[in-house]
Amino acid sequence: MDEDDTPPDDYFTRLTPLEVYWRDKYEWLLNLGYQLRPRYRPGWIPSWKLNPRLSVLSCEDWVTQHGKLCDALRISDGSQVMMKTVNTAAYPYEVPLMEYLNQEPQKSDPRNHAMPLIDVLYPPDEPSRRIIVMPVCRMWDTPNFDTVGEVVDCIRQLIEGVQFLHANRIAHRWGIFMDLAYGNFMMDSSLFTIPFHPFMSFKQLDYKGSARAKYTRTQHRPQYYIIDYGLSARYQENEIPPSEVMGAYGSDRTVPEHASPDEPHNPFPIDIYCLGNLIRREILRAKPEKVGFGWMVPLIKDMMRRDPSQRPTIDDVALRYEECILLLKPNLLRSCWSRTWWKAMPHSARKLRFIVNQTPPIPT
Repeated sequence: MDEDDTPPDDYFTRLTPLEVYWRDKYEWLLNLGYQLRPRYRPGWIPSWKLNPRLSVLSCEDWVTQHGKLCDALRISDGSQVMMKTVNTAAYPYEVPLMEYLNQEPQKSDPRNHAMPLIDVLYPPDEPSRRIIVMPVCRMWDTPNFDTVGEVVDCIRQLIEGVQFLHANRIAHRWGIFMDLAYGNFMMDSSLFTIPFHPFMSFKQLDYKGSARAKYTRTQHRPQYYIIDYGLSARYQENEIPPSEVMGAYGSDRTVPEHASPDEPHNPFPIDIYCLGNLIRREILRAKPEKVGFGWMVPLIKDMMRRDPSQRPTIDDVALRYEECILLLKPNLLRSCWSRTWWKAMPHSARKLRFIVNQTPPIPT
């Protein structure tokens, strides 16, 4: 039988090489207080094999991990965590930067939107590898935003996060491919009271139902995090402003500096450009005027100027953004973010309730 003719149940039964890595770490991680999902338990037998009446895709244990990531249960408190393997030879600064951002006084700074670091594990017989343990989060845009005010807060937290990094002389540099900037921004799980599946976020953790948020962002303000510090760098005071050759970053050539990858550049203005592009392309998407963000267009244009020296600093971005917010009317901030008619009625009911209860239109 050709590989393409492999029955689906056999296909999902086979562990990939990356999954084998985690399976082989199962007992070691268990001794450290972290339990992987049943799929990675030694001797695992798929649930659809134990009960032939079950379809493969109705079972939780067909779901694989993604790349360097694998989820687990922290036995001490039953919380979900996400683990990531880091090759310290290729990315020597990722773990030290995560540790720095998660220690005092950095940890207590309200502008700090670095992913919380729960633990750093040292795999045996792998001197150039670490496993970092973090809380399970989800993409920043799921579930959908309910109001314009919620989007205002999302952008505010993103700007705060970059401002905090730059204040600590850290350039994020966003990653090898700028296309992945969307995936470098995440949200905590506080909108959900029933755990969702880390790799199938529309399903509950036990795979027995759909994952549904209990709260909107107005009811329960989430925390947004900037992740992935593999290519980030922290500079000494005598290195500011830095100027270095960073090479070609990838397929998105909209960053003007990327047109000359062999020349030295200051990475901080590149962060500003990428931040503006992320807000423009991934958050506002359609014409900003149509979604109540026409007031932000001049700021985004300045952040994406071709000449890096003409771009504002992140402190200027934060100041201008806050000045714009002060001019926004509550009616605009409470207006529905979605333009789909079937969401209008439940949104109107929530809006009335928030007005009566004097709930702030920008989540606080």
